[in-house]
Amino acid sequence: MLKYFRRRKKRKLYQQWVDRANLSPDAIPQEEVAEDRISQKHKQLLVHGAADKQQSRLNILNILLGVAVVVLVAGLILFIVHSG
Repeated sequence: MLKYFRRRKKRKLYQQWVDRANLSPDAIPQEEVAEDRISQKHKQLLVHGAADKQQSRLNILNILLGVAVVVLVAGLILFIVHSG
């Protein structure tokens, strides 16, 4: 709701600027089309989703690395205990 009033106020200010500066109506910047905003949000979600997927892969890799280190240390301890 607030975006509507901000856009309306901005449009009014641009219109006053055009009227007082004797500019052509083409000088008013056009608002984004709703489709453009949707596609931008979709792109952001795709980028964000790819980052989440990469982060989850890193988390799994860190867990596997931790498990491997624990198994290796346990194996070394068992080897030292049985050989001594």
